[in-house]
Amino acid sequence: MRYTIITALLMLAATMLPVARGATQTPASPTPDAVATAPAIAVKEDINVPLLDGKMTLRLPKDFVDQSRKDAAGQNSVVVYLYVNRSHSQVVGISEVPTAAGDANDTSDAAFNKMAQGALSGLKTQFNHVKKTGQTTPVAGGHKFLRIDTEQEMKDEAMLGTILVTPYGGRVVTLQILTPKAGAAGHDPLVSHILDSIAFH
Repeated sequence: MRYTIITALLMLAATMLPVARGATQTPASPTPDAVATAPAIAVKEDINVPLLDGKMTLRLPKDFVDQSRKDAAGQNSVVVYLYVNRSHSQVVGISEVPTAAGDANDTSDAAFNKMAQGALSGLKTQFNHVKKTGQTTPVAGGHKFLRIDTEQEMKDEAMLGTILVTPYGGRVVTLQILTPKAGAAGHDPLVSHILDSIAFH
């Protein structure tokens, strides 16, 4: 259920993005002084996103806007967040869902493979021509994540997607990052930015 909810929200947000099919927006080249100070500015101006009642945090670039719908989660204690970057036509959806009894912190290959199957099934109910392009288990904030990379289509628009999943403290946190394929150069840097910023407290 969690994947259907979050992918439905991603689709809704993606339909509102302004970049035309096949077009990309190139930001102005920064001055040398701006380049020299970019790392400090980027960290300072990032948006801090607290999850799991503050037990986990991550950061998004400052041009993401919180578009979360407080009524979107429905029942079963599901929490859903939605962030949109209109200038780069990117969407980040985040969900928190209670884990099944006994699976509170299971990051085994078997558990992750089961999660991967569920995630792909959820994508296929919302998008067309879903294709898995990669599956890895990166460590972020000292905790193991499942990463699934995909390509899919939405209303004939080619999209790149990445799902990051981990169980922690009795809940499963799922992040879904969606980028139009026309802006593919910005997808992996955003995923890396998120992974590098993740911390557990």
